[in-house]
Amino acid sequence: MKTKFFVIAALAASALLASCDKDDNRMNPEEEGKATSMKILMNFPKAPQTRATSDDNATDAEAKVNTVDVFIYYTSSGSFQSHTKLRAENLEQVTSSGNYDLYRSKVDIETTTGAKSVVAGVNLPQSVVDKIVNKPLSTLTSVAQDLSRSDLTGTNGFVMFSTEIVKAVFVEEENPIVNNVTLECQRLVAKVTVETADNMTQDGVPGKLGALEFAVNNFNTKLFMLQGDAPYFKDPNWAADSYVASDYDALSADYAPILRRVPNDNPNVKTDYTPRYAAENSSEGKLQKELTRVTVRSTFIPDEITVFKNGSNADNGFDTKSNGAASPETFYAVTPLTEPTAYFGKNDYNIALAYAKGNAADVLTYVDGVCYWTIFLNKNPLNNTVNRWDVLRNDFYKCNITRIVTPGRPTPETPKPEEKPDGVEINITAGIEILHWHTPITSNYTLE
Repeated sequence: MKTKFFVIAALAASALLASCDKDDNRMNPEEEGKATSMKILMNFPKAPQTRATSDDNATDAEAKVNTVDVFIYYTSSGSFQSHTKLRAENLEQVTSSGNYDLYRSKVDIETTTGAKSVVAGVNLPQSVVDKIVNKPLSTLTSVAQDLSRSDLTGTNGFVMFSTEIVKAVFVEEENPIVNNVTLECQRLVAKVTVETADNMTQDGVPGKLGALEFAVNNFNTKLFMLQGDAPYFKDPNWAADSYVASDYDALSADYAPILRRVPNDNPNVKTDYTPRYAAENSSEGKLQKELTRVTVRSTFIPDEITVFKNGSNADNGFDTKSNGAASPETFYAVTPLTEPTAYFGKNDYNIALAYAKGNAADVLTYVDGVCYWTIFLNKNPLNNTVNRWDVLRNDFYKCNITRIVTPGRPTPETPKPEEKPDGVEINITAGIEILHWHTPITSNYTLE
């Protein structure tokens, strides 16, 4: 039985932070312009192919390679020389070590002798290839690419690109070892999963909380193909004065279930993560409107609702009673300046309006009983504070909800988009573990 080949070059932290300009230790100059050829080699890290919920390995879909586009430039000028498209069947395994499998292109890539700079992309949409071909090397770090959610994670596979520019000096001899160039790539998206702690607490208004779901909100659609230099990793929207709302894809309708952490002897409990993905998004201003975030939603049924004390109007004031709703339905909320929030049933909008008028407050509508909370990612960076709230490519953000305050907000949007997110998350507490997104690789694959 054939073993399908699913690969990605997901790097360790040191490689992710490396310079985007790597020399290949070839010091001897070579006359420019004579016909020759090269082969690329790609290192793929090995890891056990498991699906345990505690590991950070990639799924087959996240790791699959359909195409590899190789771009060659003249090092001296940075001008474009050539483009070659390879497919998975054009790669072969040449060696395997304890940590890596090394694959090489079976076909020669035509080039010329002399100093060249090489990069590669995996599963690139044709629209991106067209924007790179015949453009200078600087395009990769200075020209924004339009990449939607479906472009980056769709049926053509997860888009990946070189972590750095590899410089080489090609020589004329036929298939020399020095004309082999080793490239490493990483995904242009981050992976996000959300779970609840086994001891998660529900605070706030007493009531019944439904199943929790999550989606990625404010997906950045403008990216540089090569990641910006550390520590800022600037993307096209990085500067505060360059924010354009249309560059971001708002909340996806594709919500995923949140993994419930309860005793494993319950056969009805989901036992594996459902991931969603976020494009790289860094920010100078760190304002809510600029940041990619997780939106959590659930239904809620408040235990008590407010009613007219006399049953017909506000003349005798208000009282509370047990909520008779057996399933989620629209409810209303009014928060006076000096009193706790009052909640009203789906047929009691007029009561809510009267209560709001008497307290100089507004009526909030929770349509179908749906409530929302926000989790901002990377709020406590491990290495530096400049990346706070930023989402970086090829990272894995594992969110663990330890406390949720009901009922949350009636809409998915944050209340103060022109401000930083500090203090916004008071209604949900989530620890976030940041991992590098590795891939399950073992030896002896058949390329298909």
